[in-house]
Amino acid sequence: MLAQTGGAAAAAHEPSSHGKAHLGKAVLITTAVLWLLDWVSTSRLDAREALGIAAWVSAVLGALTAVAHRLDTQRTPVWRQLLTLALTAGIASSLIHLAALLLVMALPGSFAEGPRQTFGATAVVGFFDGDALFGFWALLVELPRRIGAERRLEQERHALRQEAELARIRAALEPHFVLNTLNTIAGLVTEEPREARDLIATLGDLLRDAMQESRRHHHTVREEVSWLRGFARILESRHVGRLAFEWDVDRSAEDCVLPALLLQPLLENAVHHGALRRPGRGRVALRIADDADRLRCTVEDDGPGFDPGAARPGGRGLDLVRRRMALESAHASLRVDAKPGRTRVEIVLPRRSA
Repeated sequence: MLAQTGGAAAAAHEPSSHGKAHLGKAVLITTAVLWLLDWVSTSRLDAREALGIAAWVSAVLGALTAVAHRLDTQRTPVWRQLLTLALTAGIASSLIHLAALLLVMALPGSFAEGPRQTFGATAVVGFFDGDALFGFWALLVELPRRIGAERRLEQERHALRQEAELARIRAALEPHFVLNTLNTIAGLVTEEPREARDLIATLGDLLRDAMQESRRHHHTVREEVSWLRGFARILESRHVGRLAFEWDVDRSAEDCVLPALLLQPLLENAVHHGALRRPGRGRVALRIADDADRLRCTVEDDGPGFDPGAARPGGRGLDLVRRRMALESAHASLRVDAKPGRTRVEIVLPRRSA
């Protein structure tokens, strides 16, 4: 069974109440400015003219807002977004102007001046009026919305970084993990002192790295794999004869960059929910490949498998990885292929070098 998520899920949507507030403010301000300009130029107050301006502004800005919310801002180039919105404003404005012209022609008695332009001229003027209105809308509605969305994304990135760091610390300092490792070391001190010394050094390295304050949010593949090897080394010693790890990392990928400890929850899941749940010896394989402009990371185990769509009590590893990837890049993806005897989790990230 496959479960996939792409970076498109990363888009943070603004609450509808905020979007409506921005739109309402833009309609009021723009209508007031245009009505004031019309009053200055004609030296007369015309309620019907003001009503027409308000209807035109509301229709055009409403169309712009609706189209803007449907655009994929992460995957669509900026020039294409601007072109789409400019065409939307121009076409919507032209239609409103033509509708107003038809109304004047249908009710000549209600409009003393009658129609002053042809259909073609009205459509052209309406188009350029719409593009001018597009500029007001971009400043009053879209720019504040984009800034707010980016601020919320950055807040979520920060929260996920903290959660990932806490997960790392828990993995190394979790009392059962430390106590079980110390018990393993105690059992080896007499019979295999060299193995005991190696485990003490490995545990010390993990604890040091876990407690060390670091402001970096990304690691190289080399650093990521080095920490995971130490983690796996302790697990192999604790579960002698029941657990084996395989490592296949392209040398050309070692200097590539990925979010810090992105793979740790996947490796931990593969051990506890996969390899250790099968009778006899379980296997966990980590493969990292440099695939042209992409970095492809795979964690595989030979356990009983699971349903990727079913929630496990206390299991947030996949969700954390999925959300961190979505925030990292619009072109990142995660795929889970789970069946009895094999579970394979593959993540793909744009290739970035240190």
